[in-house]
Amino acid sequence: MSPNRLAERYVLRGVIATGGMGEVHLATDQRLGRQVAVKVLAQRLTDSPEAVERFRREAMSAAGLSHPNIARVYDYGVDGASHFIVMEYLAGRSLDRLLRDRAPLPPQEAVGIASPVCAALAAAHSAGIVHRDIKPGNIMVTPDGTVKVTDFGIARALGAAPLTDTGTVMGTAAYLPPEVSRGGSAGPGSDLYSLGIVLFEMLTGRVPFSGDTPVTVAMRHLSEDVPPPSELVPGLPRGLDEVVARATSREPGDRYPSAEAMADGLRYGDTRPLPLSTRALTRPLPTVPSEAAPSVAVVSPRTTPTPRRQPRTQREPSDELGEPLPNRPVNHDARPGRSRVAWVLGSLVLVLVVALGASLFSGGIPGVTIAPPSANTPSATAPTTDQSTPTPQAARPGVVPEGLVGSDLASAEQAIKANGLDFKWRMVASDAPRNQVIKATPGPGETLRPADRVILVVSRGR
Repeated sequence: MSPNRLAERYVLRGVIATGGMGEVHLATDQRLGRQVAVKVLAQRLTDSPEAVERFRREAMSAAGLSHPNIARVYDYGVDGASHFIVMEYLAGRSLDRLLRDRAPLPPQEAVGIASPVCAALAAAHSAGIVHRDIKPGNIMVTPDGTVKVTDFGIARALGAAPLTDTGTVMGTAAYLPPEVSRGGSAGPGSDLYSLGIVLFEMLTGRVPFSGDTPVTVAMRHLSEDVPPPSELVPGLPRGLDEVVARATSREPGDRYPSAEAMADGLRYGDTRPLPLSTRALTRPLPTVPSEAAPSVAVVSPRTTPTPRRQPRTQREPSDELGEPLPNRPVNHDARPGRSRVAWVLGSLVLVLVVALGASLFSGGIPGVTIAPPSANTPSATAPTTDQSTPTPQAARPGVVPEGLVGSDLASAEQAIKANGLDFKWRMVASDAPRNQVIKATPGPGETLRPADRVILVVSRGR
């Protein structure tokens, strides 16, 4: 074998990439007169039967896949001590390089890359192949915008015997699914988890979890939920928050059922930036020390609180961005120049609204209990505790209620909705009692526009 020639057919021109299992060379197939990429197994691995078998499986796995978003494998061979795979040559650059040059990417571009990867994974999964190492370095973007998934080096057929060394976790820690970190087997949902991390990185310019060692990073995947990308980049579409949330659920059964379903989530999710009126509400929350292993959830107000995030169903009407709330009443009768009768009527209406709101929160009868309960008075429906639980004030249309902080989530929800407002809530680890509101944004007494929402931070307990 010539140092620059393999199997009397492939002339190596130069190294174009280096990976854990070997080098990739730009080469010429003299028999067919075309440029190809030739991956040569590292010499230090040629004495390892397992490494050689994994290399051969890579060729066999990818060679059986034919899809426009999967890099094609043409040939596999052995020349002396050299084991090599001949692949389609892809001009362009890896997503890893693209992100180093200009991350974060615009939402539309991130979706334009993630969607073809979903298509590639759908083809692989339907053929019984799990990639097991989806990361930016294994996604190529050509000059014409074509996206290709490469490197099935640790791919495995479903049901086949694993080749992982004892004590070794295959895959890259930053994108490693929790079930693989804990020693379980990888399935199609594992690839979707990794792709969810890649989508997060494209949108924010960083991976969600970092650490001093790969083990530290893997443990964070086990104990923490991936935060919504919009917490790091205000103004990102909420629809993409939902895609990331579902794809990166720590329980495989809570993820998308298939790569096609994730592609639908990307296709039908709203990728428009948030309107200016709501961007102030998407600023990041205060950082919680990593020792507390916080889990952050973004859920619909209609969803029952659970310790683990439950992403909303795709294409649910409440997922639509900028959904207007019903027009709120405006008291025009208080303006100067109105008749005294109109002013009196307007005052009576206001009193009735306040009385009705008070009856909803205190359990009293309209017209009897009009004044809102004191912030130090326990709610009539709240469980008895050692400390009194504040109760939000009565209805004031369009105004953030007082007493949200310290109240339970159910009372806060009633108060906010009684004022004609919408809200989102996030659960964090805290010493406060479970389901107690520990922060509300904007503050009490502020008047909001119809498109605005109140953001609540709710304790999930220790």
